[in-house]
Amino acid sequence: MESLRLRVTHQPPEVRDEPSPTGFVWVERGPQRAGLYVPDEIEPGRQYPLVTVLHGAGRQDEMLMKAYRDEADRRDALFLVPRSHHPTWDLIVEGGYGGLPPVAEPEVDAARPDLAFLEYAYDLIYRRYAIDRDRQAIVGYSDGASYGLSLALSNPEIYRAAMCWAAGFLAVDSRHPPAEDARKPHLLLEYGTHDELFPFEQVAVPMREQLREMGYPLEFRIDQGGRHWPSGEFQEAALDWFFSEPWQDRS
Repeated sequence: MESLRLRVTHQPPEVRDEPSPTGFVWVERGPQRAGLYVPDEIEPGRQYPLVTVLHGAGRQDEMLMKAYRDEADRRDALFLVPRSHHPTWDLIVEGGYGGLPPVAEPEVDAARPDLAFLEYAYDLIYRRYAIDRDRQAIVGYSDGASYGLSLALSNPEIYRAAMCWAAGFLAVDSRHPPAEDARKPHLLLEYGTHDELFPFEQVAVPMREQLREMGYPLEFRIDQGGRHWPSGEFQEAALDWFFSEPWQDRS
């Protein structure tokens, strides 16, 4: 893959005659889509957090849309749940971690379909909603955790944090690195001690040590006895961690 850098610029929303839609909104381009949850009431002049939720291999986006459907009003934030173009994310397909070879389709960037669609979705959201550029985050599961972690580290000017359940690897864009003085996103990682796909000692522990050596602020959580399926507490705990005021005060 040429680059993990997202080619999108944060901007204030456009002045429009009609109000932007609230509740559930489809974001679509060609065969690609994402569900967007917006609070039922948008306060004029207020900026809102934006959280992107990334599924694991097998496209469980519909399951995650059900899981996150009440969070927009509960957290007073926007939640974007995209669907990968292939059964898993483009970085994993292109990087040789598994999956199918890319196939060109109308309105799809064959080399980076998911990155290109995220750029499109973010640009659309920025144009219609006042997004707080300092409160954007990623939640990822399994392949989505690996993808989200890699995106957050490669795009620190976009993502303030990444909350990852069972990330199997990370990839940092060394060819187009962030500026040396760029802030480092805060990270929350959780792993099960009995994960049959990503063994704890072989995957979780080295990941923890690597991120600490790289200087990232990291909260590492262990699901004792947990397997390759997120604990029932992960979603709420991860969002509580991100939206808590003490967390927002950290540098």
